[in-house]
Amino acid sequence: MQTDYFVIESAPNNSHPLLQWDEHGGRFRKGRHVTVTEPVRLRLGKPVPRNPVMVDHHSLPQPVFSTRVKEVLEPLGLHGVQLVPADVKVKPDDVRRYWLLHVFNEIHCLDRQRSSCTFYSDGDVLSINRLVLDERALQEIPLEQRLLFVLAESTSTYVFHHTLVDRILALTPPPEGLRFFRVDRWNDSAGFQPPTAD
Repeated sequence: MQTDYFVIESAPNNSHPLLQWDEHGGRFRKGRHVTVTEPVRLRLGKPVPRNPVMVDHHSLPQPVFSTRVKEVLEPLGLHGVQLVPADVKVKPDDVRRYWLLHVFNEIHCLDRQRSSCTFYSDGDVLSINRLVLDERALQEIPLEQRLLFVLAESTSTYVFHHTLVDRILALTPPPEGLRFFRVDRWNDSAGFQPPTAD
């Protein structure tokens, strides 16, 4: 099961801007469904690249996807997942439609004995050096309810089942701005690692 799951990271490219809120985004950090009546407002995060290149995935740090990635995921009706319309202000006269991946499907499945983590004094996870999922905890949950989730112990860690990864990577042309690391090859610094052949 460790090889069934992948963690998403941004591709290392200084031309791909990070994003930040252009409004108050606190309602998306409460771990529940959010009622949205109009697109959320985002802008390029600092430092803004001299010549920003907009790609299929940007980090808010929540994943923000292009419409074509959204069209892969949305028909699946993923449990505990919303794809929220987001207007990204690239320039004052250039606003582009993206989709914020809001995941409130939080699953407690960090194997604390086999993972290598640093913890805050209250027991919350500060950093993950090696991630091992608790397979027994996952097996108690129907597959359709754990295709995409965040670790309850570290809600900034977005975990995708390989079937979703395969669908996203099958896009033509291939999606830009993202990388998926198999859980057993991922840690908090994976996003800074150079691409590998595998």
